[in-house]
Amino acid sequence: MADTTTNEAKISIKVFVDKVKKRVVYAEADHSFVDILFSLMTLPLGTIVKMLGKHADTKFEALGSLNNLYQSLKDIPESYFATEECKFMLLNPRSLSYDHCKNLKLKIDRTKPVKYFICESCRSKGYRTSCYYSICNKAICKICGGLMNTPHSFDSSICVGDGGVFVSDIGNFIVTDDFYVMPYSVAGIFRLLTDLGINDTSHLEEIKLDMDSEQVRSANLNKLNTSKLNITCVCI
Repeated sequence: MADTTTNEAKISIKVFVDKVKKRVVYAEADHSFVDILFSLMTLPLGTIVKMLGKHADTKFEALGSLNNLYQSLKDIPESYFATEECKFMLLNPRSLSYDHCKNLKLKIDRTKPVKYFICESCRSKGYRTSCYYSICNKAICKICGGLMNTPHSFDSSICVGDGGVFVSDIGNFIVTDDFYVMPYSVAGIFRLLTDLGINDTSHLEEIKLDMDSEQVRSANLNKLNTSKLNITCVCI
């Protein structure tokens, strides 16, 4: 298991395993874990390819030819792009949900915090530059044509309720082996077991997992890269 600090946040889930067929049947989790799963839908494709490429395990390969496309983007000189900002934006895509995802209990996206830049020339002349800012210090100002390379403080915080970031905390959820998420209910579990041909619940073993950010990240990356979630992946 990966080393963690004693103060690091963790998420607890219950995994139910078919002891006979040795496979994960489903997991029971609260809103914190489901928030992280749903946050995958907000990740730009470039971020996913970069995350897969940085993983130390060789079994995590980027999605087919997209790895070549991303590497080509890195290798092509900036002079071949419309502006220097274009290459930066393509290599460092930002989701519109970035500020929401900062409130997740565990973060799977290690993208550096956003820095904002404005044009110093326009600011010194008293222009309203608050409407013109960039996350790249090589952007060209639309007003004067100068570089927008002056750091600027911008409050992009998002207020969330007392519940989760994306889902409510009113109840727990069932997460199946193929990442189908549904509200927890006894009827839902029975339907799931019936569909899987499991008639004897004594074959099910409950395993409690306390997962840190690295374990959740590895499990999600594995899911992005394969068709089945393996219990050995979850129990890193």
